Order: sequence, then structure tokens, then C-alpha cells
Amino acid sequence: MDLRKIARSLERERCSKHNEKPTATPKRDSIEISCCCESFRKKIANKMEFEIAKEAENDIKKAFKGW
Repeated sequence: MDLRKIARSLERERCSKHNEKPTATPKRDSIEISCCCESFRKKIANKMEFEIAKEAENDIKKAFKGW
């Protein structure tokens, strides 16, 4: 799973209230998010969960593609 790709995707979002972008830092097995407000943080966290699930599904499909 490419956490850097997910982090870049998250950093493209903008807060509708403050017009600021989040900072998403990939760690060893997670992504650290820094945002301007709590409501935007929740939105980014939901998007991060969705993107991680999508990447995991793609990884599983790739693993079983040769079977």
C-alpha cells in the first residue's frame, strides 16, 4: 500500500471554512493528519479511511490476479 500516494491525495483537499489545505505525513504504517479545524479533520479522516480501503482492495486483487 502506497501511503505517500494517499497522503498526496488528502493534501489536495481544501477546508470550505478556512480555505486551507491539510498536512498529511505518511508514517511507517499510518498517516498523520494536521488540519485547521476539527470538522475538516473528520472529513479528511473519512477520506483517508476510504482511500486506504480502496488501496487494500487493489492490493488483494493484484495478489490473487495470477491464481
